[in-house]
Amino acid sequence: MRRSSAASLLVLAPLLVGAQPARSPSAEKVIDVRAARPPAGNTFEALFSAYRKAEQKADTDGALKAWRELRRVRIERNIRSLEPVAMATVSHGLEGLAKGERDRAEEDFNGAMSLDPHLPDAYFAMALSEMQKVPLGIVPALSDTASGLTARLPTIRGRQNLRMLLVPVLLLSVLVTATVFAGVMVIAHGTLLLHDLEEAFGPERRALAVGLFVFALVLPAALFQGYGWLPLWWLALLFLYMEGVERLAAAAILIGSLTVGPLAKDLDTRILAQQNPLFRAGILSAEGGPDARAIVDLEDAVGKNRDDRDLVYLLGIQYKKSGRYDDAAALYREILQADPRDAIALNNLANIEFANAEYPAAIARYKQGIESHPPAPLTATFYYNLSLAHLQRFEYQPAQEARSQADRLAGNLVRTHDSLWKYDKGDYAVVDMGLDEDDLWTKFAGTPSGIREKNVAGKGTGVPRSALLSATVVNRFAGALGVFALVGLVLWRWRGSRAFTVRCVKCGTPFCKHCHLGQTAVGLCSQCHHLFVVRDGVSGPARNRKLLEVQKEEERRDRIFRLLSLISPGAGHLYAQRTPFGLVLVCGWSLLLVVALLAGRVLPYTEAPSTIEKPWGLGLMALVLLALYVVANRSRPETDVMLPARRSPPPARPGRAA
Repeated sequence: MRRSSAASLLVLAPLLVGAQPARSPSAEKVIDVRAARPPAGNTFEALFSAYRKAEQKADTDGALKAWRELRRVRIERNIRSLEPVAMATVSHGLEGLAKGERDRAEEDFNGAMSLDPHLPDAYFAMALSEMQKVPLGIVPALSDTASGLTARLPTIRGRQNLRMLLVPVLLLSVLVTATVFAGVMVIAHGTLLLHDLEEAFGPERRALAVGLFVFALVLPAALFQGYGWLPLWWLALLFLYMEGVERLAAAAILIGSLTVGPLAKDLDTRILAQQNPLFRAGILSAEGGPDARAIVDLEDAVGKNRDDRDLVYLLGIQYKKSGRYDDAAALYREILQADPRDAIALNNLANIEFANAEYPAAIARYKQGIESHPPAPLTATFYYNLSLAHLQRFEYQPAQEARSQADRLAGNLVRTHDSLWKYDKGDYAVVDMGLDEDDLWTKFAGTPSGIREKNVAGKGTGVPRSALLSATVVNRFAGALGVFALVGLVLWRWRGSRAFTVRCVKCGTPFCKHCHLGQTAVGLCSQCHHLFVVRDGVSGPARNRKLLEVQKEEERRDRIFRLLSLISPGAGHLYAQRTPFGLVLVCGWSLLLVVALLAGRVLPYTEAPSTIEKPWGLGLMALVLLALYVVANRSRPETDVMLPARRSPPPARPGRAA
């Protein structure tokens, strides 16, 4: 099993780190402390090995001491997700759960959550344990499953994965919705355009009108522009024949197509960045744990880009997380030799001195960093760390003053530090500085290898995502929108005042509501108006023929509604001109269907194995899809038209007697 392999690798990791491949001569080291060396005794692999040995010997005190040291070192080194050790702990708990040791397994799962609060495996494994307490454990199991699905979201890695999943899901679901809506509009209003063409060419050239109508519908495909343009083209072609709400929906879809370019560009840049080993190393340095491969990649990058301090910051953080405090300190001292006012190097070097109980030296560096006047978030972090250093020397007044300054500059950031880096005993850890998510995005966006921009950390110059995507707004969709507007203008000019062809709500006959004889305020043709409103002037045979037409039209509408509802829930309501409700059904159906098809298959939303991550989400989506299907097919809208009653003429007033 994959988790057992991970646990075995943790035991072998000290030997593997010592057996790293030799560096190539071209990638010379910046300083001489980066040579391969035996791992320090304070590595997480060594601490976890000590914990397991004590546990196997039934040494409860020794195991508890080793576990507490694991948690303490994780906080000291600012590691949000100690994933390898947490995964090994989950694996150990699953083995216990298979043996029936549920209480012991749950202790392991809770321990894994404490080491990595963002590991989905721990929550899914806890849900498995809770399900063994049926029926009382069903609700906690569902809660743990939901926590597992959302555990990664607060992290850079989780947000990246979510964005890479949501963009395809959103685009595909909108495409399905637009296709269904446009197809229904062709069925409902396509004959109106055909009627205008037949009227323009005359009865003797009806075949030409039909051919031109079919060619107009498939014009994008005929011009080799792609079938994906057909729905948008149909909406533009039939825009003049739609009702008010339908026009609003069509306009929203057409204008919304402008976002396809930026979203596709964003997805492409994220995919390219995910391929970059330096981007992976940056994420691990920002929020992950120590990683031997990340260290090797960063060392090579530093050797090739000596003038990029960002890479040195990332490497120094990785050294510290690996327990190589001296190597990290040497990196920061090298930076300070070139620039004594470098805020990030001053802070991180002071934190190493803090960890070595060199509090006077740490306090001096924190003050030096404050005097360098970095941006407000960095200054607040300096004051925060300074307050903790004063507390270690029982200097309460300076500590309180420094903490007040930190709260004044960035209160939310300080509260975040308190929530993340608190020891079990109640104290707090000093906080390292480095590259945040915006800095990493600016540095590596759209680059499958190497770097995009140098020296972005700590300057507040991160390029917003909107700036990276601003150039993508002008694309084929923007040009197509102009073409669609031109097509609508040409159609309106071609038909002139007769561009208001509508369909009779009773018999379905197309007619122009401006030039047709009779009152058409309720959407009735002249014959239906006389038959159902005026109720005179219609002969018996004509009345019977018209009633038969009305009956056939009602049967046709009912068949089309049933067929469309069976094909796509909500399509029948769109045909019945219940546009808002129909769009809700179509959007909900397509969104859930696309998520069910993509999530966990083409685009994984969690890395947890199927042995612990049960498909309860798919079951819930299946129930919702079934409910939407039933509602769409059972809630048939009424098609009867409320007709105005004919008013009797007012009685004649009696004249005066002569």
